[in-house]
Amino acid sequence: MIQHIPEENMYYVVNILENLQAMSVNKEKERQIAKAALEDILNMEKKLPDDFDMKKELAEAREERYGNIS
Repeated sequence: MIQHIPEENMYYVVNILENLQAMSVNKEKERQIAKAALEDILNMEKKLPDDFDMKKELAEAREERYGNIS
């Protein structure tokens, strides 16, 4: 297929190939960044105390943020 492309149009073929190569490099770099971010999140993972009351915490957070708006 490349043999049938006129030489003056080869610039476009090379340009496309360069862009494809850059995209694959960027994907790998993005993948590495995402893996590092996930590792950071997993390292921050902490266990909640046994007496943790989610509803109480939520109510306190809402009260702190919104106060008594009713």
